[in-house]
Amino acid sequence: MLSKFLGVGRQQGFSLVEMMIAMVLGLVILLAVSDIFLKDSRVRGEIEKTSRQIENGNYALRLFESELENAGYWGEAGAQDVSPSLPPLCPTNESDVNTTLGYPVQGELGAGTNCANSKAGTDFIAIRRASTCAIGDDGCIDSSNYYLQVSACQSSSPGVVILTSDSSKLTAKQRDCETSAPRYGFLSRVYYVSDANVLMRAELSGGNYSTVTSLVDGVESIHFEYGLDDSGDGIIDEFKSSPSGVEWSDVIAVKIYLIARNSEPTSGFVDSNSYFLGDVEYEVPDALKGYKRQLYSTTVSLRNVAGRRELP
Repeated sequence: MLSKFLGVGRQQGFSLVEMMIAMVLGLVILLAVSDIFLKDSRVRGEIEKTSRQIENGNYALRLFESELENAGYWGEAGAQDVSPSLPPLCPTNESDVNTTLGYPVQGELGAGTNCANSKAGTDFIAIRRASTCAIGDDGCIDSSNYYLQVSACQSSSPGVVILTSDSSKLTAKQRDCETSAPRYGFLSRVYYVSDANVLMRAELSGGNYSTVTSLVDGVESIHFEYGLDDSGDGIIDEFKSSPSGVEWSDVIAVKIYLIARNSEPTSGFVDSNSYFLGDVEYEVPDALKGYKRQLYSTTVSLRNVAGRRELP
């Protein structure tokens, strides 16, 4: 009677059927949310992998651009004599190193050299130049075996390059014929793709090319075509994948073709495309068809070589 007087009715809980329905609805909502989360996670993962691949591909091209634009830089010196004998791809002795002054760029297609264990079917390229800072300048790191110096004194063969590993021979002077001319480190570097699909760089140091640096992951293949100036006027006359002999001294530009791939395969994806790296067709191996990849390309002018030829 008291409950009726106070206006309080009997309270009832959920029935078993209502609880079962609520649980089922909760599970459906949870599954839907989980599915959305998983799809979002996969999409985000694919975007991250593709972003890294794009970043790696572009970074590799920028590395080549920076190096090739400086190829053939010999301090204050101009064009150098071209030896009729092509130097080794990886020169180590002083005679061969001097020969490379006429061949700032040199390449090959194949697997393995005396200085680079490259992946079969991919190109490798050697780039030679002087360091862009003089030895002794602030921030200039000296790890060279060979050094070059250019005389500016009018009474002692101005413009002649002295390239040697013997520092006692570096006696060239500046225009006042009293101050020592700046010394530059000689750089001989070979770029190639390893079997682990990493862009590598081997450089002359300590008398050999055992100083090897891993530069960019996910580089699957690389190919070069070389722009030749046959007439000596600084204008490209033709492109060749495999110049021969002294033709290498006429290279004034390089086309770079590079395939970069994602670091991990994509579930359900099959890459059945053929990729054309200039005049070379790349067929994706069956074991690697699950990876997404992209072809990158650019053309780089060898400014130090072409620029000298454009002069009247």
